[in-house]
Amino acid sequence: MTHWEKQIYVSKKQDGVYGCEAPHPRASPSTSLAGPCSCHFYTTQPSPTTTIQPFNMTTTSNLEVSLIETTPIEEVISSCPSEVESDTISDDGGHFFEGAEKLLEVWFDADDDPNAKSLRLIPYDEIEALLEIAQCHILHFKTNGILDSYVLSESSMFISDNRVIMKTCGTTKLLDSVERLLQLADKYAGLTKVANVYYSRKNFLKPDLQPAIHQNFDSEVDHLDAFFEEGAAYCMGSLKEHRWYLYTMSMPQAPPAHPDHTLEICMTNIPDDTLAVYSKAVSADGPECTRLGGIDKLVPEGTLIHEELFDPVGYSMNGLLPDSDQYVTIHITPEPDFCYVSFETNQREECLYRQTLKVLDCFKPREFLMTVFANDISKSGTETQLMLWNQDIPGYTRTSLQFLRLQYDTLVYAQFTQRQFVGKKKPVFKKRRLVHGPGSDSDE
Repeated sequence: MTHWEKQIYVSKKQDGVYGCEAPHPRASPSTSLAGPCSCHFYTTQPSPTTTIQPFNMTTTSNLEVSLIETTPIEEVISSCPSEVESDTISDDGGHFFEGAEKLLEVWFDADDDPNAKSLRLIPYDEIEALLEIAQCHILHFKTNGILDSYVLSESSMFISDNRVIMKTCGTTKLLDSVERLLQLADKYAGLTKVANVYYSRKNFLKPDLQPAIHQNFDSEVDHLDAFFEEGAAYCMGSLKEHRWYLYTMSMPQAPPAHPDHTLEICMTNIPDDTLAVYSKAVSADGPECTRLGGIDKLVPEGTLIHEELFDPVGYSMNGLLPDSDQYVTIHITPEPDFCYVSFETNQREECLYRQTLKVLDCFKPREFLMTVFANDISKSGTETQLMLWNQDIPGYTRTSLQFLRLQYDTLVYAQFTQRQFVGKKKPVFKKRRLVHGPGSDSDE
């Protein structure tokens, strides 16, 4: 099987920018793939002193293009280091919670079926049972009449007429719920055609504590491939650092009729005084957390907020903008040894770049990664992507930057470190090796 990749270089090779047009789906050995796919992939891993040349994503006139043969994608994935091998932190028997979420977004296409109904007709008890499969449960529910919002014991869920978003943290089994979700969409909404699927997550700190299906991205991709044809899998960021995994599938369809974008920010190494608010020792309940932490200032005016302060620590919040499918969701794991904060929104009321600056000013992370998805008619999304590509964020140095072109979407992935910490040596976590020998039955 031959795969071809279009390799694109900026004139300054030290910037390390490259791209591809290639058939990315993880095909089985018996599958024959011919011709390039429609996605374009640009990436850069600059050093702290590298200056990235301004890049216009609408033209490649300043680029030299050559065609080369590359390794089949299944070989690339299988050769990537296992998360269990590369990320496991030696257990000391203490408390640990995995804050990084698994995020599944499924869009259904009702255009070809006049009898199709809304996903919001799925009964509450069926949604409860669906979440039990994923091993989480509903804490409370709000709706704005267009979008239904569920704050969960482990993160969030949103349901609109034709889209479901499930975001779960900890050791939940999110992908175990895919089959039941598709059954419910068919049974109660008459929706059988999946238009788009997005599954993504940051790398886990302790993947060996996850259920087997979630211990590495390869097994997650295999599971999703059992339900969706022609899915594509990507790893954004360095395999030696924080990174972000994406699985996506899009069926041939008409171009989007409405602008759509999503901003996600995943933050780590957050100051202790910022994190302290999100505990029962400081805040009485969720609304007080929202006020003391300044989260109410991060969302557009009029946002319907419902939140949960966990005992003894931890915070989750969903926000619904009035009369729309726009949402905001924030989740905070405040324990200093494994702190994590995520922010996600598709709001269209404010520039996403300004939104990003407000979030960073609120939480002041030492490191963060962010993604901006935008469809072809989202002006705000594409403008933010270009700003991330062409300029730094004040106080931070960009350490990784990648661009991915999908059928009707573009994605920019960027990673940043506070300038005063750039180049500082980070802790190295190694998996302990079991030593067998006379008088030895413990880990080394």
